[in-house]
Amino acid sequence: MLTVSETLEMDVLRGAVVVAGGSGLKHAVSWVHVAGVPDAPNWLNGGELVLTTPFNMPTESSEQQAYIKAMAEKGVAALIVAVGRYLEETPPIMRQTAAKHGFPLIEIPFQARFVDIARAINERISQENMALTRRALDINRRLTQLVLDGGNLEDLAVTLAGLVGQSISIENERFEILASQNIADVDEARRYTLDQGRTNPDLVAALEAHGALGEIRRTLRPVALPQMPEVGLEMERILAPIVVQGEIYGYMWIIADDRPLQDLDRMAIESGATIAAVIMLYQEAAQNAEATLKGGLLTQLIQSEGMHESGREAALIDQALRYGVNLDMPFAVLLIEPSGNGAEGKLISLKRRLNRLATSFHWNAVIGDYVGRIVILTNTPNAPAIGEQIHASASHDGAFAELRIAISAALRGASQVSAAYQQSHDALYIAGRMGDTRATILFDDLGFLHTLYRAGAGSLETNPHVAPVRLLLAEQGADLFNTLETYVDAGGNSVRTADLLMIHRSTLNYRLERISNVCTVDLGDPMIRANLQVAIKLVRLFGDH
Repeated sequence: MLTVSETLEMDVLRGAVVVAGGSGLKHAVSWVHVAGVPDAPNWLNGGELVLTTPFNMPTESSEQQAYIKAMAEKGVAALIVAVGRYLEETPPIMRQTAAKHGFPLIEIPFQARFVDIARAINERISQENMALTRRALDINRRLTQLVLDGGNLEDLAVTLAGLVGQSISIENERFEILASQNIADVDEARRYTLDQGRTNPDLVAALEAHGALGEIRRTLRPVALPQMPEVGLEMERILAPIVVQGEIYGYMWIIADDRPLQDLDRMAIESGATIAAVIMLYQEAAQNAEATLKGGLLTQLIQSEGMHESGREAALIDQALRYGVNLDMPFAVLLIEPSGNGAEGKLISLKRRLNRLATSFHWNAVIGDYVGRIVILTNTPNAPAIGEQIHASASHDGAFAELRIAISAALRGASQVSAAYQQSHDALYIAGRMGDTRATILFDDLGFLHTLYRAGAGSLETNPHVAPVRLLLAEQGADLFNTLETYVDAGGNSVRTADLLMIHRSTLNYRLERISNVCTVDLGDPMIRANLQVAIKLVRLFGDH
């Protein structure tokens, strides 16, 4: 875009003199406006190169000061005043105010014709806008052809960097590099990205704190980032979201190298981000086609239909092996449950996210959905790492921040996938009934709780210790029930129980005495405590509390 400095180089402004505010000569000029009233700032939008005469300016010093200040605050590009006939020079107060605000104040001879100045500059602006539009269309055409020719994200980064002459970085939603191309020297933030394969988390946190990422999520449009030396951002940037179906799949950066970023860079990055979205959508379509096949495989394994037919199990094992999962070796099933409202919509979005994670981290796994939950089948050495990566990704998005994952025990054989799925299913249910808030539940940690669960709800009515335990639920808002549960879980250790409940020992002793009286039991007997613990867990699992 045309700057004030560039307009001063035009023949039509020969003889113009900058008398104050020279630091603002890089201001962009959107058009020329002739001001004919003293309150002109009230009618301006910003970006104008204003032409006026002393007759059309305020006459009082305080008003002249306010006049210049208001123009500067409105974002006016500059003020040109015709002098030499009725006023030899602009008043000192106007110069002082312009200098203070870095607002260009320019004088021209009174003989200069405003109509000629306005026509020449506005024609120049129109020509530059047309040229900018042609270049932007050419960039868009070339990038579109790239994707039609089967280009990938790396091709996109190289091509776009060459077209705009600036460094380009394409990253996923976790700010991990997918593709990049450098044109010139890099700053500290860029070096970190290239060395570590991702944007510095401190920089991401700073962008969050400054509201840049919030604005991107709100508008789904690019934002200009100024220099932020405190987090290594020594060059300005434009950051654009890569948006697919209203969801941010990643980010594209244009990094200023040997020249400031311009309007063309902003237009180019919007085209680039759109093309990146198309490439990612194409990749996702291919992943979805494969995911459909994986989902069918999971359904057959979980339902165990025809498993023992001749050659059927061997065929399923071979199919799983093609996806990197060896069912003849120990494997585990991860069951992932979205939480909160809109679970069905979350399931679709979560499945897309997990498929992208699987690609990024090269998971050897079969991913699908089954009865409203995501199922991942993988060999056991990979299961904990996959769970951690899922939680790390979900932590960046409030919609998935409360995911719960259950991991089965290690099993072998295609016929045992159904059992592994059932273990994970039971683990999620039991954890929910027990009030277990851990993000990841291991089936192996359930112990006797799973044995009680498999015993069924009928055991609640036949266990003789359930009736006295239920009496505690009616006492003191269930404080006695919770106290007894904590006490027996702590193995009868009063000190630990008091610490866990955050109550005084005397309060605990009072409650334990009350429990003994209500239930008519001796809490000092280890066998009685064990029986009460079983009864409490049965109430948790099957009661209607």
